[in-house]
Amino acid sequence: MAISRKISKERLALKMSLAGTVLLATMGIGYGLYVGSSAILLDGMFSFLSMGMTGLSLYTAYLVSRPDDNHFQFGYAHIEPLINVVNGLLILVTCLFAFASGVQTIVNGGHEVVLEHAMVYAVLSTISCFGIYFTETHIARKVDSELARVDSQEWLVDGILSAAILVGFMLVMVFDKIGYSHWNAYVDPILVSAMAIAASVLPIKVLRRNLREVLLVAPHDQVQNRVDSVIEDLSKQYNFDDYTHHFAKTGRQYDLEINILVKDDKYWTTKRQDKIRQLLWDKLKGELGDTWLSVTFTGQKRWL
Repeated sequence: MAISRKISKERLALKMSLAGTVLLATMGIGYGLYVGSSAILLDGMFSFLSMGMTGLSLYTAYLVSRPDDNHFQFGYAHIEPLINVVNGLLILVTCLFAFASGVQTIVNGGHEVVLEHAMVYAVLSTISCFGIYFTETHIARKVDSELARVDSQEWLVDGILSAAILVGFMLVMVFDKIGYSHWNAYVDPILVSAMAIAASVLPIKVLRRNLREVLLVAPHDQVQNRVDSVIEDLSKQYNFDDYTHHFAKTGRQYDLEINILVKDDKYWTTKRQDKIRQLLWDKLKGELGDTWLSVTFTGQKRWL
């Protein structure tokens, strides 16, 4: 029941995000073309890109809740970090493209912007982006959803872009007041380049975290330390002749394989082996949650 509520809240967060991206992408692209602002157009294109990725994340949320089947016999958990990697790459590429575009516009002498309409968009977009970001972050933290967490980062990037646009257009008004209006043509492309650099930090973090899971790198954290400690304690308590274990995290699922060397066949009955499995599960289920756990016993060292 608790898992069902978690999945339901995760999907609700992603549906809310999808609705927001449709609205802001339409408004951003329309306003950007109308007022001639590359910064607003970038913001709208970013929202449009987010719309596709949020839809994909929502579909992934449905997939990872499904049990394993004949096609995916280890379940669907591995799809989640893969989608997050694709998501992070697309955001990063968008940032790089925006930076190059901004620099090119500066070199070409900048361009003017219809200020009144641009200010309306900047205020509405900033409020909307940060509102959805804080709501989705709260849900992601509550249900521990990496999909919702990554999606909320897109809203943070979009909120930063919109806030920077707002500050930039306020600077245009200030320049007009103090007699430096000839610099106004450069404000929009400078904003685009600066926002692109600032926003690129977030997708890099997303890529670094999720690439580790795609590549099945062992998680070096408290959970890893707990797993090591529990297995070592049981080894001393029950006199394992030797053991090895392999540990990885894929999306919301941990994969733990433990191989135990035992040479006394009479002592290591099937009942005693099952007892070790149960002890391992009882001690680790709090940290591991939904885990693919495999515990094997062998009398030959080569199978470790």
